[in-house]
Amino acid sequence: MEKLYTLAGALLLAGSSFAQAPFMSHDYNYAPNDKHAPNAITTIDGRTLNLDADREIYYSEDFDAGFGGWEDAIATGPVGFKLTDTGHENDPENTFQIPVLATSTPTQWVVLDSDGDGVSYETAEEATLTSPMIDLTDATGDFVALTFEQVVAEWQPAETSDHCYVGISTDDGDTWTEVEINEGVGREARANPELISWDITDIIAGSESTVWIRFRWEGAWNYGWQIDNVQVEDINESDIQMVSSYRINDGGIVFSQLAENHAREFVVGAIIKNVGHIEQTNIRFEYAIVGPDGSIVSTGTSDDAIASLMNGQQDTLFHATGYTADEIGNYTVSWSAMADDADDDASDNSMEDDHFWLTEYTMALDYDGGPVVGTTNWPLKTGEGYFGNLMTFTTEDVVTAMEIKLANHSENEGEIILGAVWEFPEGGSEWGLVYQTDDYSIQPGDIGNFVTMDMEEFNVVSTSTYAFCSYQYSDGPMPIFERQGDIGFNNVQGFDDEFAARGFFDRLAPIVRVRLNEGEVSIDEDTNAEFFAFYPNPASDLLNVSLSLNNSENTVINVVDISGKIVNTIQLGSVNGAAQHTISLDNMTAGVYFIELVNSNGKQVKKFVKK
Repeated sequence: MEKLYTLAGALLLAGSSFAQAPFMSHDYNYAPNDKHAPNAITTIDGRTLNLDADREIYYSEDFDAGFGGWEDAIATGPVGFKLTDTGHENDPENTFQIPVLATSTPTQWVVLDSDGDGVSYETAEEATLTSPMIDLTDATGDFVALTFEQVVAEWQPAETSDHCYVGISTDDGDTWTEVEINEGVGREARANPELISWDITDIIAGSESTVWIRFRWEGAWNYGWQIDNVQVEDINESDIQMVSSYRINDGGIVFSQLAENHAREFVVGAIIKNVGHIEQTNIRFEYAIVGPDGSIVSTGTSDDAIASLMNGQQDTLFHATGYTADEIGNYTVSWSAMADDADDDASDNSMEDDHFWLTEYTMALDYDGGPVVGTTNWPLKTGEGYFGNLMTFTTEDVVTAMEIKLANHSENEGEIILGAVWEFPEGGSEWGLVYQTDDYSIQPGDIGNFVTMDMEEFNVVSTSTYAFCSYQYSDGPMPIFERQGDIGFNNVQGFDDEFAARGFFDRLAPIVRVRLNEGEVSIDEDTNAEFFAFYPNPASDLLNVSLSLNNSENTVINVVDISGKIVNTIQLGSVNGAAQHTISLDNMTAGVYFIELVNSNGKQVKKFVKK
């Protein structure tokens, strides 16, 4: 449990707390030329947004008609607050895109685009946006708050930092009471929009007729801050809010479909926030799990409790239920947050998740939640790339196919794709490519539908973590693969065009599903299929070869040109298990070649192209 001592705080994802799997790195360098490298900001639904129509609103500005008397000023540097209807000025070639604010009044809002307009890396910035004088003498409620919608992303390199402040003045700006928000946001998961609520009751007491509001930014070539729908409104004396809920099937992996042979305990969690005036104590949640027949199969209260939360603070709780699904069908989990004080508005204390199915043979993370979003490639928008989900298994089993959903774009007809499996074995230090399906050319009838990629009985074990991925050879003309749902914990995974493992900050899961072999679990290790694959194809400088062989003797890899001449040979000797090798292509001319794997068990030949 980690309390966030900020005004509202970033959305806390506790995936690292429960992660058993070796998640691929989300790290990025702090060199200026890496600022827009892969790893995108998460934008999730607006369930943190509590626009209660019953509350009295004393002041409101949506910026749809302009600044409305607000004044923007630049103290240092070239950038300040400006009006927008498009958000951050993303370069379309950048692989890191700042999302548009999902404001509830999308006509126009305010943005500070810190790295826009060719701003220099070394240039310090400070800018303010200040309201006209606001008369709040009609604010007759006992407690009032300043609220606004926002989305923000910061780069946070070692050389620079950015700070977002909100301030109140009652003396025409001679003195300001300020709070800092968005500390440590980085470019990880953010609600979009996020509703910030700051209790200003005590600050304006006695001076309600002369109030000024100010937003202030300090930074240096960071990303940006988007703001809309500034309001002063009543708040309740006692009011907690359930910000987000989590239903975990294994570590940080949130399965939407889980084969019954691999069922595991439900772990449920919630982020709870105090949006009322007074301190809340002993905050916890109750939960209930409803099975396929409509009966309650598990109930309880979180083992831990949050000791206290002041206005604007939030914290996270998790609870191991001890319950494992045992009946095929759909399950629903519901949560209800509570504290020692009675809640003045219980309408935002509860959530429900009905996106889990126990199945016979299918494993998946995606589900029908919100729009289907395509991706051109993973995570770059040029070159080859793998794109998929992490999965774990509770026992040995056999995978016979992957089901991959293609985007509904006719332009993708004829594009070449395949399915691939990467493995991180127990005690391992890196991921290895352990299986690839045959190449597949997209047919007209595949557009917008699932394609089944057959796998010749690929064996999985309970001690490894696997990344099941779709793959494309080149930059397709339109998005090829699709993703959907709200998996949480940043589990979209893959390997970029340089075959480096990447974690993708997006809660939408790739629609890459695994089909098990009718639930069979008996495996004869001596009959495991041998594996031989290489990447990339086409290749320019290096060819990476992955092997998994059973007691192979006199093992040789030959590179053969189109005339049959051997141009390179690698002597491997005896091989038993997985192995990785890199072949230099520097001295080879462009053209078609073959890779031969020759060993005591026979010979395999595959074609590749040298660019």
